[in-house]
Amino acid sequence: MVNLLQLLQRGKPARNRPDSLRRVRVEVPAEPPATDALFLVLRRMRMPLVVVVSVFALMTFGLSVMPGSEANPERLSVFDSFYVISYTGLTIGFGEVPHPFSYPQRIWVTLTIYASVIAWSYSLASLLALAQEHTFRQAIALQRFGRKVRGINVPYVLVVGYGQAGEAVCRALDDQGRQFVVLDSDPERVQRLALDGYSTDIAGLAASGRDPRILGMAGLAHDNCEAVLALTDNDETNLSVVMSVNLLRPELMVIARSSDREHAQQMHDFAADVVINPFDRYGAYLVMALRRPAGFRLASWLMSPRGTELPHKLEHLTDGHWVVCADGTFGFEVTRDLESAGLDVLLVDPRDGRPDVSDAVGFIAGAESDIVNMAMAAHARIENDELFIAVRQNSAVNEAPLRAFDADSVFVPTELLAREAVARITSPNYWSFIDHVLHEDDDWDARVMDEIVAIVGDETPVSTRLDVDYSNAPAALRWMSDHELTIGDLLRDPDDREVRLAAYPAVLVRNGRRNFTPPLEMTLRENDSLLFLGREEDLQVMRATLFHDSAVEYVVTGREVATAWVFRVVQRIRWRLRDRAR
Repeated sequence: MVNLLQLLQRGKPARNRPDSLRRVRVEVPAEPPATDALFLVLRRMRMPLVVVVSVFALMTFGLSVMPGSEANPERLSVFDSFYVISYTGLTIGFGEVPHPFSYPQRIWVTLTIYASVIAWSYSLASLLALAQEHTFRQAIALQRFGRKVRGINVPYVLVVGYGQAGEAVCRALDDQGRQFVVLDSDPERVQRLALDGYSTDIAGLAASGRDPRILGMAGLAHDNCEAVLALTDNDETNLSVVMSVNLLRPELMVIARSSDREHAQQMHDFAADVVINPFDRYGAYLVMALRRPAGFRLASWLMSPRGTELPHKLEHLTDGHWVVCADGTFGFEVTRDLESAGLDVLLVDPRDGRPDVSDAVGFIAGAESDIVNMAMAAHARIENDELFIAVRQNSAVNEAPLRAFDADSVFVPTELLAREAVARITSPNYWSFIDHVLHEDDDWDARVMDEIVAIVGDETPVSTRLDVDYSNAPAALRWMSDHELTIGDLLRDPDDREVRLAAYPAVLVRNGRRNFTPPLEMTLRENDSLLFLGREEDLQVMRATLFHDSAVEYVVTGREVATAWVFRVVQRIRWRLRDRAR
């Protein structure tokens, strides 16, 4: 997913949401739902402080009334007594000042030492007990978390839920140097943030996203908050996050996870940008792989991590019947998707034993236990070696055994969820191209896939966004003021224009409208936005070309132009004189 993150517009202004259910504008609450840590200290340490102050006051007054010695009969002044009690009560020790003490004074100082030790011991014990209290530690964590969030001065994403899907999204964001804030109700998951090797100190809090005040502390009202991802395992919590965002910050993009159709519909009612049901998505993708193999191969390839090879085409899997051995929602969703595609499907419960797959073409092991799934898949392979086997993986712990088993398809709900969420939230243009692939006919998908593979290779390409403006293409705009510049010109190598760079134009955005796979002869205009797929080094060369006038002129005309501005002017004058002489 690294290549999916390169196109996020930093500091993108918030968009209007006419579908928000908000009728009255309410400020996002940001007050912590707990007592302030300093107030807790003052309240719990009130009695120990009273004891310490009382001991010091009593000992100071007592020392000032103790009789002096025969050599110094005068009593100590209150200031001298306070000075002696201060360094004595703090166990520093200094001596008898301003002169040697009498025996009554020494006895009183001795009592002061023991009394102060008892008072300080009581105070320290109370302080340690306070430090162990959950309320105090939570207050400290809230204040530290709030300071971290307020200190973020770059665009960031609020991730609610740091399970497998949340962690995958966070790692992808971190790979691109992006900031994010994490909320999760499990303290152990939040503690893992410090051990997961992120490049920056991540702000994380062990709290539920159901509380709008917690969302406010996490920066929901912050101008730099760009999007919210609700990726917890609890549908009600995700729904609560969607509701809070829609009513308090409707201009933010929100992507939510749901495993229940009723909750998904409720999220849509609150205008969630995307609601991802990984169980339903897997069934839809599996049907697409059977009915539209070219579109499935291209879409899954583009959503895969960098360097992933083009997946193989599935063939001859629609003529027989399928067996789905699964429990819970997963079995219901996958069976319904397969049946909607006209396939003959048998749904069985894993508790009923191993199903008969001797005459089946496909078998899906979708129980909630990875061990049960692997056992069923192994039996199915033994019974029918030609069988297409799909296995559901619930825990990353079992990744290595499943990879060694080499199933035809391994369904990891969190991985599918993370891929789609990252693609949608970080690059609208990139996801729009994938979505276009999913809805085009298979012939178009096959043609585009062959074109991309022929240019880039069979490994997942890197994507990059190129804006034709003075910040990203100054030389190109200077050339376009008097001449034409086409997409094909950008794809020429500035060292040898006869060589094409390994880059494929996927999307051209002009005046808010997207043009997919634009032709190479299309002329560019100012403020156009292009999405290219290709090799990273070639994309960097193309970007560098747009900053050099001589390189732009060479790729367009083929003329070798001097690099320095003075020599370019002289060179153009000589060309004009030569043209007139002809």
